[in-house]
Amino acid sequence: MRGRRQLLRGEAGSCDLSESPRPFPYERSLSKIAFREDPERDTASIVTEDQVLRIQGGRKALDLLADDIEDFASEADASDHYHVDSPACDYIAPESDPLVIAFRR
Repeated sequence: MRGRRQLLRGEAGSCDLSESPRPFPYERSLSKIAFREDPERDTASIVTEDQVLRIQGGRKALDLLADDIEDFASEADASDHYHVDSPACDYIAPESDPLVIAFRR
């Protein structure tokens, strides 16, 4: 698990996700995260294409996103979820797709 949590802290990578067959009330569950550091950007953009979540952004923005996900995962219980979107997260680009993170223990 620790290796997966550190992925966003690298330059690029991907990992598979566990899909929920019924993510109600949400539209869909994603099967993969792919990300890439872009030193030309200050923020991180989040875009969904089919079942893949694509994250691209500057190092500081990716680190902030990784920190927020780690904080959520360390304190949440199985029924909690976390919304990652702009303007609530000022390091997320305004054109990003909204994202809800949930996990199962």
